[in-house]
Amino acid sequence: MGKQTISKWVMTSITGLIILGVAPAVIEATPSEAEYTEKMTELESREENAQEELASIVTVIEETEAEAEKLVDDMEETVRGLERIQEEIAVLSHHISQRETRLKAQIRSVQVSGRSSEILNFLIEAESLSDILARLGVVNTLFSANHELMTSQIEDQEEVRKKEQRTIEIKEEQLLLAAELETKKAELDEKRLEQESLVAAIAAEKSVVEEERAAYLAQQQRSERRLQALQTARTSARSAESVTDSVSGGTDETVSSSSSQNNDPASGAIVRAAHSLTGVRYSYGGSTTSGFDCSGFTQFALRKAGESIPRTAAAQFGASRRLAQSEARPGDLIFFNQSGYIDHVGIYLGGGKFIGAQTSTGVAVASFTTGYWSRYVAGFGRP
Repeated sequence: MGKQTISKWVMTSITGLIILGVAPAVIEATPSEAEYTEKMTELESREENAQEELASIVTVIEETEAEAEKLVDDMEETVRGLERIQEEIAVLSHHISQRETRLKAQIRSVQVSGRSSEILNFLIEAESLSDILARLGVVNTLFSANHELMTSQIEDQEEVRKKEQRTIEIKEEQLLLAAELETKKAELDEKRLEQESLVAAIAAEKSVVEEERAAYLAQQQRSERRLQALQTARTSARSAESVTDSVSGGTDETVSSSSSQNNDPASGAIVRAAHSLTGVRYSYGGSTTSGFDCSGFTQFALRKAGESIPRTAAAQFGASRRLAQSEARPGDLIFFNQSGYIDHVGIYLGGGKFIGAQTSTGVAVASFTTGYWSRYVAGFGRP
């Protein structure tokens, strides 16, 4: 084995070890930034809805408390009204008792003294017609007074009966008001418990959101550091390989550069196969036209063009020959590192574009020189 070959083998091994140290495995289920943003938006929407529901419950509680206070006032007024009716009944009962005493006294007087004959003699002893009429007026006045006394007695007794009936009705109303108040209090307690549970749920939801955000930011920082280390290691390896090639006359570089410019029929077939799948939806773990994930799409497109590659993005990366961007041609693979390992792959189209199965768009053309993907390019490869 020549010195140049040994040197290349050593540098390739070092690069491979560095890559393995940074990207030992693939976890294609790891959310992308777009997926995490979508999740955060969903959580914020749920939080907003929960806050609106909480405000609604607070409003109901305030209304219920106001109604309960009014019921208490009504009950107190009922008690005061009941006391007034009892006082009125007591006054009427006293008047009735006094009239009964007077009527009984008059009846006894008539029965004991024979007053009815006295009244008759009083009329007979009249000396003239005018005297008779005068005496009849006196008798009529006497009987009218007694009649009015009896009428008042009957009316007051009826009034007492009505007030007693009203007293019974008020007592029943008071019992109903008390029952209603108890119901309102129970409803109020239930609403308060619901409110407390909702507040606790919102607090827990916020805690989860904050923890996920902190974890995501920390992961992003680690990914950036790992990506920088990977790119630095690759740059160093390429520089060392370039020095070795220059010592041997640069033969390999010339061949590689020349071959990268050749028109390969397989390259065109891969690009055509990839474009024919444009619009197929994204599906995690998908590898058919019903839905693709990123590596399922690249495997399907290359198989359609007669090429065979492994299933996952990391395995495709490991099975590919590394290329500089200047060496890449349409139909080659482009790899991305979003989370500290190779977690996305697409098909290079040239002109800063690639086609891949993204979670937000399905199979579509995207830019890797501007926008989201420009931050995560890990390299190019050819199966």
